[in-house]
Amino acid sequence: MKANKKVLAIVAIVALVAILGVCLVACNASDYQKRLEKKGYIVTVLEGERLESASKNLGYEVEFVITAGNLKTGDEVTVVKFKKSADAKKTYNDAKENVSSKNDIYRSGKIVISGTKQGVKDAK
Repeated sequence: MKANKKVLAIVAIVALVAILGVCLVACNASDYQKRLEKKGYIVTVLEGERLESASKNLGYEVEFVITAGNLKTGDEVTVVKFKKSADAKKTYNDAKENVSSKNDIYRSGKIVISGTKQGVKDAK
């Protein structure tokens, strides 16, 4: 009986470490850029003054903004990583009320992805 408890405890610790490893690995701009380029998108990563301008327009501090479009399919997507998850949540909640039937919006932590349904799917 004691051996079962030890094995169960070890399994639980290993599972916890694995879950934390997956959760704490943050996607960065280059991950999204590579993913979208592989799917035929033309990608623009906002940097410097353009990133500061986007941050001011959104009203929140952002870590990166990526816009992408696929000329063959007409799909578009924007990926924004906010500095605070509360800002991402508020932006997501405000935007989801205005999403049209051909568009979609998705949030995961500090990241908000919006665009055409296929564009959002391709970015995830």
